[in-house]
Amino acid sequence: MTIYAWTIKVPGRQDVKHVTELSELCDFLRVMALPGGAPPEFVTLDAEVSDHGTYIHNKGSKDEWSLTWTKVDGETEVID
Repeated sequence: MTIYAWTIKVPGRQDVKHVTELSELCDFLRVMALPGGAPPEFVTLDAEVSDHGTYIHNKGSKDEWSLTWTKVDGETEVID
């Protein structure tokens, strides 16, 4: 099981920070109904997701939002 710490930032909203599996992150993005949806590498079945990164949707536009993620070491204890 791969765990990611992630933050979603949307202008005018409080930042959302969680530590979950990738599938839960994708579910959360779907529920938020952000323009453009999840980054392409997160929704393609065989795509590899990098250990860390930042995705910015429509930078500089009124629909801008961002996702930053970092893979959590498998031996790190996650306290929710």
